[in-house]
Amino acid sequence: MSEKPVNPNENNLNSLKDDNELSPADKILNQLKERNLKKNTPEAEVEETEAGESKKNETEIPEEKIINKEDFDNKETEKEEVVSEVIADAEPAKEKNEEKEPEKKPEDFSAFSKKELLEKLKSLSAEEYKPAFDNIIKKIKESFYNIISSEQERLKTKFIEDGGKEEDFEPVKDESENKFKELVQKFYDKKETYEIKLEEEKKKNLALKYSVIEEIKELINKPESFSKTFNNFKNLQKKWNEIGLVPKNEIKALHDEYNKHVQKFYEYVEVNKELRELDFKKNYEIKISLCEKAEELLLETNYNKAKKELQVLHKKWKETGIVSNEVREELWARFQSATIQINERYSKYLDEIKEQQEKNLESKQFLVEKAEELANKNYETHIEWKNASDKVIEIQRLWKKIGYVPKEYNNKIYSQFKNACDLFFERIRKYYEETEKDREDNYQKKLDLCTQAESLQDSTEWVKTAEIYKNIQEEWKKIGPVPKKYSDEIWKRFRKACNTFFDRKKEYYKNRKAAEKENLLKKQEIINKIENLEPSDNQNETLEKLKELQNEFISVGYVPFENKDEIYDKFHSAVNAQFEKLNISKEKLEQLKFAENIEAIKKSPESDFLIQKEMMKIQKQIDKLEDDIKVWENNIGFFSASTSKSDSLIKNITGKIEKAKSRLSSLKIKMSELEKIQE
Repeated sequence: MSEKPVNPNENNLNSLKDDNELSPADKILNQLKERNLKKNTPEAEVEETEAGESKKNETEIPEEKIINKEDFDNKETEKEEVVSEVIADAEPAKEKNEEKEPEKKPEDFSAFSKKELLEKLKSLSAEEYKPAFDNIIKKIKESFYNIISSEQERLKTKFIEDGGKEEDFEPVKDESENKFKELVQKFYDKKETYEIKLEEEKKKNLALKYSVIEEIKELINKPESFSKTFNNFKNLQKKWNEIGLVPKNEIKALHDEYNKHVQKFYEYVEVNKELRELDFKKNYEIKISLCEKAEELLLETNYNKAKKELQVLHKKWKETGIVSNEVREELWARFQSATIQINERYSKYLDEIKEQQEKNLESKQFLVEKAEELANKNYETHIEWKNASDKVIEIQRLWKKIGYVPKEYNNKIYSQFKNACDLFFERIRKYYEETEKDREDNYQKKLDLCTQAESLQDSTEWVKTAEIYKNIQEEWKKIGPVPKKYSDEIWKRFRKACNTFFDRKKEYYKNRKAAEKENLLKKQEIINKIENLEPSDNQNETLEKLKELQNEFISVGYVPFENKDEIYDKFHSAVNAQFEKLNISKEKLEQLKFAENIEAIKKSPESDFLIQKEMMKIQKQIDKLEDDIKVWENNIGFFSASTSKSDSLIKNITGKIEKAKSRLSSLKIKMSELEKIQE
């Protein structure tokens, strides 16, 4: 039975997809097929033929006729330009349509209670592990231990407010912490299982990708139509891209093998020039975009981020097909230039990190040595243990401020530091356990100090008594802890006595300000009298009047502190001016000034302190003069045989020695007078 003649040109075109559904590559292939079919079809209309013959014309188009060889200029050159990978229209739909999901704002756990954090952790631990959980778990841990730390701090504060000593406080064990640690460990166990499965999955993916390569190799030997072969090739590419990650150390060899056989396939099917140029154009646009993105990364200040994003760009570059010969090297040079600059910046950044980590290692090694030294040192008293404990705590604080060390040293250095700290705090714990029996003795000592403090609380010798209180307080600190039942009571008693005296002292100096202003006016009047004093013919009579005015000036009380230096400078200037009018020798003048100073010291309520201060000042002058005399006498012996120059130097030094000895004798007399007053 015959059928209506079929135009093979029409049938073959209808056998393809609708143009609106085809990719650009498929459209070009259809155009080529249509052109080749027209070449093999008679110009006259086809007569009615047998159905079988018509069908044969539809399906059995020779493959060598699909691609017109006239469209391939310089065929051998074009083969060399074939790319290592095919992306073009063979990209998987999943990758084409893939859009980056917007980053979710990280959940804030700062307002969660411990119970809520445990529930959240329990919920996450019950789920299958996801890499996104890592940061959530980290934030949950931070919030949980912040709560525990705050609770311990509140308990510690209350303990101290209730009269306890900071060093006696022992943290309270939080039962919920054990449950929390169990859930965290459960999460890490799941993470470990996930990573093991991921590695197994990568190995399976590697085998699958090699099987795809084998299928691409077999395409060359299959006696199929070009259209079917090319569609199979695109499906294999899609399958390749859909297969997941492979082991990192296998990536290069895998891609090399894949690219080699893709190139062979292209050579086999002889992709026509128009299709390649379409690929070239698309690949060129993609790679220009990749170059621009790589160059934008040069402005990125986060070097880790820039490095990771560059790796992504390189992966996309590998997955993108080749471009035309004319722009290939130029385009790669542009991409490679940005890559080199980013890598150089990243390398410099790593060097800086490494250098800083080496410095951190040195700092932490120093802290380990200090911690070990404190941990192994012998301590006898409570105050020694307290001071050592403060130092260890300060070392721990500094340790936390120092950054990371090189990874290979991290565990070792931390273990050394932890062991030293653990040893110290174990020893201090045992010390306080063993010294409990000494607390009764400490109680008796502190009772004695309370008695002393109470006996002085009504004293009006402000400076002297304040110094005594300071010594008593220092002694109190040196005494160890007392039995806990007496601790609060005896401390309040001691503090009350101290506060009573110092409150009275404060009130006294507060009321003294008005009197000081009045004293300032009085002293100014006396200075005016001294300035206006007319010397008489009798020098002794004038000196006596001047001495009376000096004594009157000294007898006036304190002046405001801010006017003290000014008023005394005026006083001394006025007195010195009168001395100059009397033509008194330098030695006599110095004696008078010293006598004046001694009288002022005697009448001062702080005489003991001022005498001690004056003696220290004179002793420093004596020590310096004695050292100078020794040096000068020693230098004389260095001069060689007598010459006019050496004789002159020796004479000069000898003069200095004589003056120094005279001055030394005068200072020793003054020191002797001060010692008598002190007695």
